[in-house]
Amino acid sequence: MNHLGKAPLIFGLLFLLAFPVIVFRGDDRSNTLEFWVFHQIHYDEYSARIPAFEAANPGVRIELRLISKSHDKLLAAFLSGVGAPDLAEVEISSVGRFFKGSKEEIGFVDVTDRIEVDGFRDEFVQARLAPWSLDGRVYGLPHDVHPVVLLYRHDAYEEARIEPESIVTWDDFVRETRPLARDGDGDGRPDRYPLLLSAHKPGHFWLLLLQNGGGMFDEHGGVIIDNEIAVSTLEFYCRLLNEERLAIPEFSQDPASFAAMKEGVVLGVLAPDWYIGAVRRFVPELAGKWRAMPLPAWREGERRTSTWGGTMIAVTNQAENPDLAWEFVKYAYMDDEALANRYRKTYIIPPIRSAWSNPVFSEPDPYLGGQFLGKNLTELAPDIPGFYLNPYWAEANDLLRQAVYEAANGIRTPTEALSNLAEQVRALMKDTPAMTEGGALRLPSPQIETSETE
Repeated sequence: MNHLGKAPLIFGLLFLLAFPVIVFRGDDRSNTLEFWVFHQIHYDEYSARIPAFEAANPGVRIELRLISKSHDKLLAAFLSGVGAPDLAEVEISSVGRFFKGSKEEIGFVDVTDRIEVDGFRDEFVQARLAPWSLDGRVYGLPHDVHPVVLLYRHDAYEEARIEPESIVTWDDFVRETRPLARDGDGDGRPDRYPLLLSAHKPGHFWLLLLQNGGGMFDEHGGVIIDNEIAVSTLEFYCRLLNEERLAIPEFSQDPASFAAMKEGVVLGVLAPDWYIGAVRRFVPELAGKWRAMPLPAWREGERRTSTWGGTMIAVTNQAENPDLAWEFVKYAYMDDEALANRYRKTYIIPPIRSAWSNPVFSEPDPYLGGQFLGKNLTELAPDIPGFYLNPYWAEANDLLRQAVYEAANGIRTPTEALSNLAEQVRALMKDTPAMTEGGALRLPSPQIETSETE
């Protein structure tokens, strides 16, 4: 039985969507690798490194392509059986779409044995292999860890005589940063805000929920987004926005958010490693004024980081030369200099622990006033929070956006918004179950572990 779609019409529409990137190829492309990426940052990173790989492998050519709506087009290519690249990157919120149906319907090459033969499974933060695994088999390698810190305006904290070391918990954050949210012009609204939180997208809420020990699904695939942890987290989130008024709603467009940082309206952001890179690119005027500190814990002594996002690289089952494709995977994702170059260009922490000993991760960062950002991030990386995925993650994540919007904007209470979300996800799972032949819910990965273990 084919579980990947509901009707031939959908297949046809997806194929038409993908057709512009399906090209007529020559008879022999065994030494050419087509590689799809979905983000400009990744495109820039690989563009800088591909020439060295081609030089070390005479006759080999890498066709790097930045593809809009790449996940839709990749799924269409898998459904049609033609047009897929040799290699592709997939973002964590979309990976469940590719794990529905039987094992034979998965469009990626199983690389479990290759990882074992090459002897580098233990090189990875094990938490980051899990999202790309199904039934104990691995279908891609992780690109990142994405630990989260609180990026704050050091100059504003100094002016208000706020000691960052005094902020250990979120309750401390509320108490200590109140002086920053003053109303100097008497219009009834703060002139500055200690934090930027989205009132229309789920990312900020999600990372706080993970830090608090919550998630969307439990280990059995059951929906838990309406449990006490989730509700209390969303209540606090809305409190920061609407009652305490310590957080300004994120603007609908990134340029406006960065402009608010430049103008001193926004004094703090929840920043995974990749977002720190974005801030320094779009707000260069504030070099030396930002600092990074661990996230405030929900309770004293608990986790002081979270994670947001994630990407894998995979060899597709339409690759003409999977062995060559695998060699490029190892070069792009495991080569020490490639990973150092990634950090230099993107500030993304790689999931390979041995790479963290590279001197680049111990260099002082002038943009952050000389802080050792790489060292701080790698120390937090093993403690990223855990969660479970299942085949309905992409759909659930879309619905989470609506729930956060409704709660943050007072349309529903946090309890009502999350209860409605949970009901929709449960109904979706009931109507279109992704089942194994034995009748059990197929889970695309084991738990993404809460911390690294030796």
